Amino acid sequence: MSREWNPAAVTRIRLKRKVSVAVMVVDDFTGRPISDASLTVRAAQMLEPPVRKPDGYFVFLDAPTPVLDITARAWTYHPASIRVEPGSLPQLFPVVKLRLTPNRRYRIPTDTTCLEGRAAPGARLRVICTNDPRPMRLLYDYTLKGPMDGRLIQLYDPSASDLEGRQFALIRKTEPVPEFFMVQQLAEGEEEGACVLTAPLSKGYKKAGTTILPVYTVVADEQGDFFLPLHTPAVKVCKCRIFWESPDGSTGCQERELEPGRVTRLDLSESE
Repeated sequence: MSREWNPAAVTRIRLKRKVSVAVMVVDDFTGRPISDASLTVRAAQMLEPPVRKPDGYFVFLDAPTPVLDITARAWTYHPASIRVEPGSLPQLFPVVKLRLTPNRRYRIPTDTTCLEGRAAPGARLRVICTNDPRPMRLLYDYTLKGPMDGRLIQLYDPSASDLEGRQFALIRKTEPVPEFFMVQQLAEGEEEGACVLTAPLSKGYKKAGTTILPVYTVVADEQGDFFLPLHTPAVKVCKCRIFWESPDGSTGCQERELEPGRVTRLDLSESE
């Protein structure tokens, strides 16, 4: 048997590898891709790391399982994770965005509104600004019997922002607790405003009386400390609702008025 190297054969072997998912990691504060050399992206189900491309994508090849739990880490950001089903992504463009929130090492502009403080270690905080003058709306009623088994939602965003990889809260005045959801990607070949959710909502919602607001989220570290910069709307006072859930399942909610451009300290570690 000849051991002579055959580049054509190598090319054929490489062509058999399949792109399962390409991850773009985005700075949630600026909306721009993160190019930091400290950035790492890994999938819990894969021993082989992704291929880091010059254009910023992390490409996972030949996923061995139908679900990937992907985590991104960088020195000036809080780590973040997302669960992805590669088979549900468009074959020609299997891309997801994963957004990282800045931590204390990040060079935050001096006029930024921030929350900091203590909570139970590992508690997940979600913050919404309820007096945002330009909330998002539903373009049509949402139903669990809709396209993509309830994963398709159609949103009207007056700010025309980048929705992919972001978390939102769906709010109705008659219901005290909003429903949180994440947009995985824009829906290919659908009307403007059509988005694919990471998971269906819990129930149907009527267009009338429903508002949708961005969610800012952070997880308290091992000591219970947290730090979260906010993109507050152009208002004199930002009225916020702060939700948190501890690893033991306990939850809480607090309403605060934040002065834009200031750092507000909270102690949620003993809150009920």
